[in-house]
Amino acid sequence: MLAAIALLLALALALFRAWHGPRAIDHVMAAQLVATSGVGVALTLGAARDDASMLDAALVATVLASVAILAFVRERRSTGRKPRETQP
Repeated sequence: MLAAIALLLALALALFRAWHGPRAIDHVMAAQLVATSGVGVALTLGAARDDASMLDAALVATVLASVAILAFVRERRSTGRKPRETQP
């Protein structure tokens, strides 16, 4: 259960970053972290409760997260836009 709480904390921080990210790539990476944390929570709770449906939900979320990041990369490549460089 402690692992699920740690993952929920990471999920909350990623949601904050997704909301307040300065660039589009920050939003996408935070959304990817949200998806990964959600999968981790589902796997942890599914294993703790011996619930196969949670494992199925985690698998579906993994596929959807992969498709979402591929769609973002493909859209960026087709429009020819490049991420802004940040000054150190």
